[in-house]
Amino acid sequence: MDQIRVIVVDDDHIVTDTLERYFATTEDIVTVGTASNGSEALDVLHSTLADVIVADIHMPGMDGVQLLRAMKRMSHPPTFVAMTSLDSDEIMLEVLSHGAAAYIIKSAEASFIIETVRQAAHGGTVVSPEPMSRLVGYLPTTHVAPPLVAEDLPEAQRLILDLLCDGLSNSEIAEKSGYSESTVKKQVSKLIAHFGASSRLNLVVKALRSGFGG
Repeated sequence: MDQIRVIVVDDDHIVTDTLERYFATTEDIVTVGTASNGSEALDVLHSTLADVIVADIHMPGMDGVQLLRAMKRMSHPPTFVAMTSLDSDEIMLEVLSHGAAAYIIKSAEASFIIETVRQAAHGGTVVSPEPMSRLVGYLPTTHVAPPLVAEDLPEAQRLILDLLCDGLSNSEIAEKSGYSESTVKKQVSKLIAHFGASSRLNLVVKALRSGFGG
């Protein structure tokens, strides 16, 4: 399997060093560059191929939102994962509306951050549990699909869906449920197909509205 090439962007070198250490523990993620703001990140992108950008939102000079906008003008931009320690609805909605694949909190566990990069690289969308619970309130409530019904699901899928709504990664769900990670991945795909969700994030939003999780 090809490695996921990541550029880490943060003005705090402790954060970039920490993320590099996280990714170095995996076999499928490699850090190919670092930068301290958006302008430096664009310079790195001119000479380095990357699949995912993991960027802080609040940085001096060109911040994360400005970087995301600039990347959207590229012909084949990397996937954008936004990280922040200053969580706010305004920033969350702005980065997601501009096409970020993920919005996560810096204090998240290493396993969650690693899984987020993997999911983002493969077309998924991830939002940390705390902002996810607020995001649901901003979504349209008219012309929505019928709520998800727990009785429609086998016990294994009900458990996995509840854990998804708690913001757990596939590996964390596997640990808590006792199923293998490959089984969890297959069941998540079945859940997305069963309920006609457009993505993992869309499935979780539907489920939260229907009373799953928590």
